[in-house]
Amino acid sequence: MGTKISNRYKNMETNDAYTPLNASCETFESQDLFHRAELCIRRRNYEKAEALLSEALKISPENPCYISYYGLVIGMLGDLAEAEKLCRKAVQLYAFNPIIFVNLGRILLERGNRKEAREMFSHAYGMDNRNAAAALELSGMGVRRPPVFSWLPRNSAPNVWFGKLRHRILGYKKLGWKRL
Repeated sequence: MGTKISNRYKNMETNDAYTPLNASCETFESQDLFHRAELCIRRRNYEKAEALLSEALKISPENPCYISYYGLVIGMLGDLAEAEKLCRKAVQLYAFNPIIFVNLGRILLERGNRKEAREMFSHAYGMDNRNAAAALELSGMGVRRPPVFSWLPRNSAPNVWFGKLRHRILGYKKLGWKRL
């Protein structure tokens, strides 16, 4: 799961997608720390991003965007349970910012919960269909092919075995979506 972060602030300025709950707790210092943490996340320097976000959270402890990104960074450092808890807290605080759902989906995807992760990405994309992060994550998950034998359950042994065989053959010959 690569970290794909969009240029959120350009989108936010044009369509007012993010409004903090309490603007008085936002300071220029916390915003600067957050911007620097975003750059560190893009460069995959998660330790420095964690330090910057923890400082921003000391200034603005109830900012859902900061909490969400802090959860993402914690997850990238390996503590997925704590990361999911933080991202869910951010969703409860402010459920109108699509990037919060994208970050939660990334953590769920890392934990192996693809179905719920896809729901989070779809929800974020439904909120703002110009959200590049949600679109990238959805396209990165791919499209599931139909079962080989449609009258059998997807997880039946013949469907699993022939599905793996179909995957190998199509991958080898680069046939794309043609059926066998």
